[in-house]
Amino acid sequence: MSNNKEKNKKLVEIKNLIHSFCEDYLNSELEGYCLKLCDTLGRKRTIDILRSSSELWTASIIYVIARLNFLFDQKNEYHITADDICDYFDTKKSTTGNKATQIEKLCNLSMGAEGYCSEEISDMFIFYETESGLIIPKFIVDK
Repeated sequence: MSNNKEKNKKLVEIKNLIHSFCEDYLNSELEGYCLKLCDTLGRKRTIDILRSSSELWTASIIYVIARLNFLFDQKNEYHITADDICDYFDTKKSTTGNKATQIEKLCNLSMGAEGYCSEEISDMFIFYETESGLIIPKFIVDK
């Protein structure tokens, strides 16, 4: 089997795992962010998606989206823990967290990353400067 076919097969497997997890824990919006990140990783030439297990990739992708969307916060409606993710996929928390950090760096993701978190969250990290030099967040400007 060619490397490209193997890669596509692995990506489909990861997407199926994402879907299963999201059915149990998250909503379709959060699943969409996970799937988008999976597609982004699939296009990266600097990363070999075939090198680690599908479960580790899936857990790490969900971990990234959980961080970006504050899902580790108990006040969040879709609150999950790192243990929930790692137990579901039978991965180690440290390995999953390290892979998630690697993904964030590789994809240049940070808090408020558009397309990977809700518009409400993204807006919290957008700031405007007034003519007088005052810096104000977008959500205040919109009000």
